[in-house]
Amino acid sequence: MPTLTRLAAAVLFAALAFYAGERYVLLYDHPPRRMDGSLYLAAIAALVGWRYVGRHVSANVLQSIFQTLQGVILTLFLALALFGSYHVFWQGYRMRYSSLEGAFLGFVGACLDHLRRMSDTDFLLLLGGMTVICGIALTIVFRWAEARRFDR
Repeated sequence: MPTLTRLAAAVLFAALAFYAGERYVLLYDHPPRRMDGSLYLAAIAALVGWRYVGRHVSANVLQSIFQTLQGVILTLFLALALFGSYHVFWQGYRMRYSSLEGAFLGFVGACLDHLRRMSDTDFLLLLGGMTVICGIALTIVFRWAEARRFDR
C-alpha cells in the first residue's frame, strides 16, 4: 500500500544516492566522460527506498537507522551488480573475453575495483552520515504521517 513514508524514503534515498554518486566520481584519478552512473544509482536507490526501506521504517529511531543502513547496503549490491554487468557486456562487445570464466572474472574484478575505490575514509564517513540523517528524517516523517493510523 502506498504511504507517505514510502514516498519519502524513495525520494530521499534517490537524492542522497545521486549526491553520493557524484562524490564517488571524484574518487577517480581520471573521471569518466559519461556521468550517467549517478542517475542509474538514484533509480536503484529510489526502488530500494520504496520497496524495502519505506516499508520497514518505524517510530523507533535506532531501528529506522538500521533499516536505512540495510537499504544502503542493498543499494550498493544492486548497483555493483548493474555496473559489473555493464562492464562485462561492454568488454565482451569489444571481444576482450575469450570464455565465460574470463567474463565472470571481469565482473568480479570490476566489482572489486569499485569497492576498493569506495574504501576511502571520507567517502565512507559521507555514507555513514547520510545513513544516520536519512534514518532520522524517515523516522520524523513516519511519526508525522503515520501517527493517525496508530492512534486508534
